[in-house]
Amino acid sequence: MPYGRPVITYGGGKDVGVDWIIASCDSNLESIVPSRDARSTTDKVWMATKLPHQLQAASKLAFSNLAEFDGLPGVAVQLTAFKCGGWSVNVKIAHCLSDAHSLLTFMHDWEAQSRVPQPVSTQPVFNPTMLDMHAGPLNMEHPDRQMVSRARELPMHRFDWWASDAPGYPDWALASSVATMPPPDVLKMQQLSPSTHPPWPTWNLALPVEHAQIRFTAAEVGRMKDAAMASLPPELSKHNISRLDSLLSHVWMLINRARGHERSEEDVYLNMTLGLRTRLSPPLPNGFVGSPILLTYVAKSGADASAGSIGQIAAAIRSNLSQFTPEAISAYLHDAAYELSPQRLWQAFLGSQHTIVTSWTQMKAYEIRFGRAADGAEKPQLARYVQGVMPCLDGIVQVMDIGDSGDFDISLNLESNAMRRLLQDPQL
Repeated sequence: MPYGRPVITYGGGKDVGVDWIIASCDSNLESIVPSRDARSTTDKVWMATKLPHQLQAASKLAFSNLAEFDGLPGVAVQLTAFKCGGWSVNVKIAHCLSDAHSLLTFMHDWEAQSRVPQPVSTQPVFNPTMLDMHAGPLNMEHPDRQMVSRARELPMHRFDWWASDAPGYPDWALASSVATMPPPDVLKMQQLSPSTHPPWPTWNLALPVEHAQIRFTAAEVGRMKDAAMASLPPELSKHNISRLDSLLSHVWMLINRARGHERSEEDVYLNMTLGLRTRLSPPLPNGFVGSPILLTYVAKSGADASAGSIGQIAAAIRSNLSQFTPEAISAYLHDAAYELSPQRLWQAFLGSQHTIVTSWTQMKAYEIRFGRAADGAEKPQLARYVQGVMPCLDGIVQVMDIGDSGDFDISLNLESNAMRRLLQDPQL
């Protein structure tokens, strides 16, 4: 019997529904976030640590702690009106129910309905069995050995969240661990799949963390790509390096230098979130609702990831992603389906040796346009500011593109001293 998996019901009379909050703020928008023009010129680096938390719904969501979900909403929405007449929309949703793709699809559907009250062109599809169909046979007593072997060849961490004997294991993790375990009498009869201890000693949660938004222009990213292509190792020259590969390589090198890894032979890790919709064959529909994602990683010595060539790192990223073929992903889904409790296995970590990246590119986040276009304008303006709200924890990076400008905005959470050093890096 599988454990640690959410069971979702909806459409019944006892549904909790969505938390809906109307709020006001006695400030002008310009005193809270810079304008789009300022972000691309004078405020290319903007410290977002003190963005008022009152702009976000305070509602506690289901599964924010894995031990708490009964009677809690899965979604909360807050609308905030400002003194100047502007307003903000904050939406948060339990991550196990929705990835960024689902969230942004919902936002685009909502804004389209707000302007033209008619059915949207893309209907949401909530049908988890569409993903299960890619996982191979699921009715066997034991998983297929070849598929399991194929899955475990992929570059994916298997950190054991249940390993309370791991060095540095924190007391606060116990409640969430127990919530995903089977009863003790069942657990002792199980042979758990291979795993490693999480590197808890490398993550000091007591250290303060700063949050910066860093804007890179299309021209800057173009130069990064040119540098990456020019420094590709011959054996990796076949890879088609993207602008995003190049930008992530540049940012990861900045982070590793700021963390003081220039002379370290220990491995550091770039953990990358990978969406599965378009990587499956046949692909899942664009409107597929859920969180079909996994995390993979690139590992380099601290020295190589701080001062090596941008081409080597970009090629390592592209080589890594190329391993996730439809067949490989199906093998991973098969292995996960037979796991006693998938929540036991963390695919990433945080702290001084790890960076986690999630990309919101090509999702048109800045093009979510509530309301009508201004008089004389062909279409409404882009949003003033969009932020993917992430926990302020050391090593979390989020990437967003800005309309069709070719610019990228990097949301970076980093330990305070490392952040100071990164912002002083002449190569920033």
